Amino acid sequence: MRPKLFLLLAIFLGLVSVARADKPTITVSTNNTPLDRQALHDLSKEAFRRIGIEFKLVSLPSERSLHSANLGEVDGEGLRIAGLSGQYPNLVQVPERYIDISFVAFARDATIRLDQGWESLKPHRVAFINGWKMFEANASGARSVSKVDKPEQLFLMLDSGRVDLALYTRADGVALARGMGLSAIAPIAPVLKDVDMYLYLNRKHESLVPRLAQALREMKADGSYNRILAALKAE
Repeated sequence: MRPKLFLLLAIFLGLVSVARADKPTITVSTNNTPLDRQALHDLSKEAFRRIGIEFKLVSLPSERSLHSANLGEVDGEGLRIAGLSGQYPNLVQVPERYIDISFVAFARDATIRLDQGWESLKPHRVAFINGWKMFEANASGARSVSKVDKPEQLFLMLDSGRVDLALYTRADGVALARGMGLSAIAPIAPVLKDVDMYLYLNRKHESLVPRLAQALREMKADGSYNRILAALKAE
């Protein structure tokens, strides 16, 4: 009996290996902040699982990430604002929203006022991460603009007085400033913009777009979407 049992087990494991090998994988690149990156990963893993596809997330610098996805070097890119397909024609937006993000300005000087939104940036020296399209589109009229590769650079420039405002996302910025021990740096109210964020897939995977959007809608309807995000906030 034992040889037969081993034979059956070997056959079963072989079939499982073949099934896994045949399962397609989508690789998405990102330059999101840590909290948003984790949301992208966890939501995508479940959404792609529902349509029978493995999901892999890799990190690339912001501008390179978009270009790599547009060229098909990776299968997709996120999370990004809506409407980038015009600038990157090989990227197709998955129309269902992933999360919303508050884009804000951080400062050491609590007296700075931003009541006029983007227009309020004009008298100030600002810095943001290279390739962040929201800021590239709206902050170019500032007194001076510096672009950096890493968020830590933003807060060090701000702390040293080289810029007046560091533009970033609120939740991750608060966590980063706390982690760096920069207690004098805080977000300025009101937010510059609350934005819905989306995943983009390279055009070669366009057939997956409606299926993935439907999976996300089903996750929101059955409560798994909120459970995943609640688990992230609890960590």
